[in-house]
Amino acid sequence: MKKLVIFTFTLFLLTACTKEQSKNGTETSVSAKDPNEISLEQEPIQLKGEDGKIITVTYFAKGDDVAVKIEQEGQADETLIAKKISTTGDPIFANEKHLWEGSVGKGGKMTDGAGNTIKYSEIEE
Repeated sequence: MKKLVIFTFTLFLLTACTKEQSKNGTETSVSAKDPNEISLEQEPIQLKGEDGKIITVTYFAKGDDVAVKIEQEGQADETLIAKKISTTGDPIFANEKHLWEGSVGKGGKMTDGAGNTIKYSEIEE
């Protein structure tokens, strides 16, 4: 019985030492990802609004977020970050000034801070 206890204790120590060594031997470093890094940029899409104005929409990844850049003539470019999904399944992008609901191939709707909404559709060639 004494030999069985000693054998079990020795086996336990060897197992514990082996696990500790393998744990230290496989450490990997995690690099910090830049939250402003732009990647996976898609081709710009031109859309025409109900008011006749043309905008250019570009979907891309910004850090860990999905974002959209909206370019309008005569105005500064707007970058909007995805916030949630609408009831129709389209992503909703927003910043302090605008809200964009839409996805590639469908066009979308842009709402300004005053609540004015304009629908945009893809320009047919």
